[in-house]
Amino acid sequence: MTTIAYEIPFYATGLQGDNLAAKLQEITPKLLREGALEVRVIRSREDAYKFRMSIAVPDAETWSRMWNSETWITFRTVQSKLYQKPLAYEKNVAIAHGRAPGVTDPYGDEPFGPAKAEDDARITGSPVPS
Repeated sequence: MTTIAYEIPFYATGLQGDNLAAKLQEITPKLLREGALEVRVIRSREDAYKFRMSIAVPDAETWSRMWNSETWITFRTVQSKLYQKPLAYEKNVAIAHGRAPGVTDPYGDEPFGPAKAEDDARITGSPVPS
């Protein structure tokens, strides 16, 4: 099995950053149910309108089935007003991987919180409460 990571950059349209964040959070578990091995969405701390979604799949067939699924088709049509077009993905393969000793998932205990940038200390730059 050769894991393939598909990267999708999103840039929210005017005043839609928080709405796009919420919709990306909403689609993530659906993609896992459709065959993704891992889905990760990151939001820029410097530009709250900039997102990157990474979806790891076991093979190109899984990706093709997922990209053309009802879930993605609905997202791309109904939510298209939330991000700039074109929505184009990049196909990547891992060439190196590493983790600190004892770390199983660096985001495993991450307190994923509100989609609204103003309510998330990680976006605003304020210290994150521990």
